[in-house]
Amino acid sequence: MNKKSILIMIHCAENTGYAIASLEYVFLAAAKQAGFSDEQIFWSYQTTITKNDPNIIECDYRDKKSHDTLAKLIENNNIVIALAFDLGFPCPVIATLKRAGIKRIISYWGASMSSINSGLKLKIKKIECLLTTNKPDIFIFESESMRNTATHGRGVKESATDIIYLGVDTHKFFPNYDQESYTRNAFNIPVNRKIVFYSGHMEERKGVRVIMQAAIHLVDGLNFSDVHFVICGNKNNEADSYEKLLENKQARDHVTFAGYRSDIPELMRGSHVGVIASTGWDSFTMSSIEMMASGLPLIVSNLQGLSETLEHGKNGFLIPPGDHQDLAQKISTLVSQSEQANAFSLASRSRAEKLFSIDNQIDKFSVLISNNM
Repeated sequence: MNKKSILIMIHCAENTGYAIASLEYVFLAAAKQAGFSDEQIFWSYQTTITKNDPNIIECDYRDKKSHDTLAKLIENNNIVIALAFDLGFPCPVIATLKRAGIKRIISYWGASMSSINSGLKLKIKKIECLLTTNKPDIFIFESESMRNTATHGRGVKESATDIIYLGVDTHKFFPNYDQESYTRNAFNIPVNRKIVFYSGHMEERKGVRVIMQAAIHLVDGLNFSDVHFVICGNKNNEADSYEKLLENKQARDHVTFAGYRSDIPELMRGSHVGVIASTGWDSFTMSSIEMMASGLPLIVSNLQGLSETLEHGKNGFLIPPGDHQDLAQKISTLVSQSEQANAFSLASRSRAEKLFSIDNQIDKFSVLISNNM
């Protein structure tokens, strides 16, 4: 009999990139740390670009046409455990996995599973979950809030869940207090201005509008001019509505829309405050822990998993979602009070190293895999 093997299942296309690439790296490193060799690690994607690799196949979770090939792969290679990204239930592929010989199915959940329920509706969901035989054995979530969407949304037993926080490469994202001029030089920002940094998507729920309103409140309303906002992530015409908000405002000269950048770590190191002012669901953002690892004091909305990234009053501030005046006040505090900002900066780096390093994330997944063999 062949040695035991593991199947890593990705619900999207091979080489999707972005956050998926980091997750693939973590899964692979954890599998190796748990004792699997390259030959014992198998991959499935919804679609593949790699050809003639016996360890990589196409598998659509819900398309049964690809499940026969998947079953043969499992049977022929003694695959006993599956680590799947965003595998929900009920789902046709789960029955195939179990029939083919998979002993344990771990689903890593990168999004909210459900709205929170209570009362009779939650009881019904618990019964539905109990009666569903083809479901993953354990669900892993990025935050306590995301776990609650399973336990208090779909009726998943808490004993069938765990939390593994996202991990950041602390060797790539780190503070460098001797090179704070990078961001200033990149965008010709006046030397007297402290830089407030945002990196992420630009849809309305991400709160860029709130950041712009805070900029206007500070610069135009309070005549607070020693601040500059660098906003990264806009593409095509995504910044247009925010540019319109700034028309005929003094704050327009204090905002840079920087687009997609390859130098995000350097830009974070050259900034002074990190802001995520989301107004809608925000589970747990990679950018928040990248900012933390870069030594930035944080200001984030008090929402779901996002609030779990920091300690209020220790390495940053929580603000009510949508409250641009409170955001402006917190920015003013950190820009004006360098002693507090410096203390927050050191605490951010320490918190990132302790709780949110990618090495820590790999270790936890490795233990999880080993314990489920």
